[in-house]
Amino acid sequence: MTRVAFLGLGRMGAPMAGRLSHAGHDLVVWSRTQARAEALADRAEVAATPAEAGAKAELAITMLADGAALEAVVLGRDGLADGLGSGTLLIDMSTVGMSPARKVAKALEPRGVGFVDAPVAGSVGPAGEGTLAIIVGGERDMVERARPLLAVLGDPERTWHVGPVGAGQAAKLMVNLVLGGVMAVVAEGFTLGRVLGLAPDDALAVLAGASVAAQTVRSKREKLRSGDFGDAGFRLGLMHKDLLLALDAARMARASLPGTERVAELFAGAKGRGLADQDYSAVAAYLASMAPLMDNTPADPS
Repeated sequence: MTRVAFLGLGRMGAPMAGRLSHAGHDLVVWSRTQARAEALADRAEVAATPAEAGAKAELAITMLADGAALEAVVLGRDGLADGLGSGTLLIDMSTVGMSPARKVAKALEPRGVGFVDAPVAGSVGPAGEGTLAIIVGGERDMVERARPLLAVLGDPERTWHVGPVGAGQAAKLMVNLVLGGVMAVVAEGFTLGRVLGLAPDDALAVLAGASVAAQTVRSKREKLRSGDFGDAGFRLGLMHKDLLLALDAARMARASLPGTERVAELFAGAKGRGLADQDYSAVAAYLASMAPLMDNTPADPS
């Protein structure tokens, strides 16, 4: 049994913390929103600050929205770094980009605190089931130390150690770049089918059975069919953030990603229409708003 501090109890963090508690680990939790931490009070000790949480733990896990949140929680006033002792380890499972991960790791090094970046692929369901894919960056001994906890949170067969600190973030940006691009293309294909007169169910059946994006279509079929994107597995605003992180990383490497730039623009437009808190597949609603959808009568493309 490990004494674990878990910081960040949003839609992903709360079920992940719950799994650690269920597995028998001694848990201390902290969240910016106190009510989220209090909801776990029957299974975990609630800390008043990140520093307090860190002082009571052998190992800490953060699951936060972005790089600014990570730096504030770890390095800010009463931050996690103030509480973690020499010989402890921080596993950051957020998607924050390479620079914040490396900055935090460097700041923790003189304190004798290890760091691993371990962003996850998967949404709320896999988080609760412990079947997340996990992409890990860090020194091998630190990664091996983290593996028993990672095995509780994710699928060991889909947990990859891909390099030093920051490499996990690099690989996660790669994954989400593809994810966002596929979703945008599926949304455009579905929109084309509708404006050419296909019924929604017929369009989705063909896309699910015949397209290379079949997995995306199957997982988002009901949302696309109903037009209800409110139950967000992965919020559109977070997808947009990750696409911008990928573009920033590419620019730093002097690479051009013109397709991703266009996809990011689509998600930015959807975000501007108030869809940031909807599921990321709501990019289809944004595209639909720019097309005259017809339910039954095929359009003449000529």
